[in-house]
Amino acid sequence: MLDYAVKHRIAPDFSDWHDEIADLKRTYRLNFDRDSELIQPYAVIETINSITGGDAVISTGVGQHQMWAAQYFDYKHPRLWLTSGSMGTMGFGLPAAIGAQFAAPDHLVIDVDGDASIRMNLGELETATTYNLPVKVLVLNNFGDGMVKQWQKLYYKGRLSASDKSLRKKDFVKAAEADGFEYARRLEHKGDMEQVIAEWLSFPGPAFLEVIIDPDAGVYPMVGPGLAYDQMITGDFIPNRVSVTEDEIDGSSMF
Repeated sequence: MLDYAVKHRIAPDFSDWHDEIADLKRTYRLNFDRDSELIQPYAVIETINSITGGDAVISTGVGQHQMWAAQYFDYKHPRLWLTSGSMGTMGFGLPAAIGAQFAAPDHLVIDVDGDASIRMNLGELETATTYNLPVKVLVLNNFGDGMVKQWQKLYYKGRLSASDKSLRKKDFVKAAEADGFEYARRLEHKGDMEQVIAEWLSFPGPAFLEVIIDPDAGVYPMVGPGLAYDQMITGDFIPNRVSVTEDEIDGSSMF
């Protein structure tokens, strides 16, 4: 078809279509509460992306952080995105980042993880320091299994079951320090975000950063159980072209 169009000098005007697409992108783009006093995970990733220019190898565990990393990072080249996908392999992020750093020793490698996922393979922090791999480990801490909590809030009337870890006493910074990380820091204040992230990324060796994020931050848009794409939920900060009522939500299953 392309050869035919070139041969016969067919050059339709797609400007109206392009304008419509651009308008849709402006109106329904990804967005979040940018005025919140709490640290928003999306803003953390946008800041990292701005500094790295989309040229970092990104690995993830499984959960909300995985979705945010897929949505808010730019990937400048192929093979910069390492995730277990729909396999649901919590704990994948840190060992994947270590493997990537061995394979590409001169490339910036970042493990974007959650406080639940990183618990699965936390012992591999020592592997990073044993081999002095300059892996950058990010833990977005919302004190629980964020994706499970989101589903429970939306589809199970807020009844949380085994997903709230706010009473646990894990100190990730001390754990990283115990495993030999010379740079290990906790980010708790929004005003410090850009400075701390910049120094974390520029540290020459293994570096660990825990960010205390808004515990109610969600992944949007999302398609709930039993719903079609035109019934997706977009949250409070992304306009929705179609309104979704509670009667359309099937809370009988997570999947």
